[in-house]
Amino acid sequence: MSQDEYFRFVKELATDLNRKEVKLPSFPDAVVKIRRALDDPECSADDLANILSSEPVLASRVLVFANSSYHNPAGTKIGGLNAAVGRVGFQKVRSAAISYAVEQLHDSAQFAPLKSELQKSWESGQRIAALSEVIAKMHKSLNSDSAFIAGLLHHIGSLYIFTKYEAFPDLLSSAEARQQLIDEWEGPIGESIVSNWDFSHEIRATFAANDSDADSRRVDPNLADVVAAAATLLSGDEIEFTETIESQRLKIVEDEMEPIKAAYQQKLESMSSAVAA
Repeated sequence: MSQDEYFRFVKELATDLNRKEVKLPSFPDAVVKIRRALDDPECSADDLANILSSEPVLASRVLVFANSSYHNPAGTKIGGLNAAVGRVGFQKVRSAAISYAVEQLHDSAQFAPLKSELQKSWESGQRIAALSEVIAKMHKSLNSDSAFIAGLLHHIGSLYIFTKYEAFPDLLSSAEARQQLIDEWEGPIGESIVSNWDFSHEIRATFAANDSDADSRRVDPNLADVVAAAATLLSGDEIEFTETIESQRLKIVEDEMEPIKAAYQQKLESMSSAVAA
């Protein structure tokens, strides 16, 4: 790995961050329309169904979600988009739309040289998103849909690093260099990207390190605790999870681990079915 090229990359990245110019391609039109529609207090299920109908892949995924055991434990099948939106709720449609958009970004042709790495990043984000939703559902004060989105975007900073492949092919063809850049910069880049995409402060805060004195004294859990807990559980590290500060804020005890794992697997199956549709 060339140190000169590494420092040139970091210098450019720092400049982009200072200028707030860390950006990725725009979301698909249907996703943008869904976000705008949900900002309208008079938005109806018919409105969302009409938007979904313009994006067949996304529409089919919402239908699969609505008919999955996760959202349909009674097994009553539905076939219309209006009914699907009514069953899963507006925020689940938003989550499905964001998931679809992020998947499209990962699948961009410009990232072909790093396709394997991108696939791993995408799959990791899906797992963190699924587990984050499950954990957040245990707390009335936390929004499980926002937790899902925050988990899904957890690795979005690495995607920006990959966009620089053509400008820094020698540097980014090195797995060691890529990982070093991700370890150092994924968080700040991710925070900048979700800020540019106008996500909530609560979601943006999941990218910031929880190392301030005020944060160390915090008792109530937030989305940052949820995503950190999900990432820790999925990391495979040999740690006593229930003794971490995040699990203590979330009040996760050993007896709850099996139900959490079961709900997580059910959520993953629902997501996998939708992607295969």
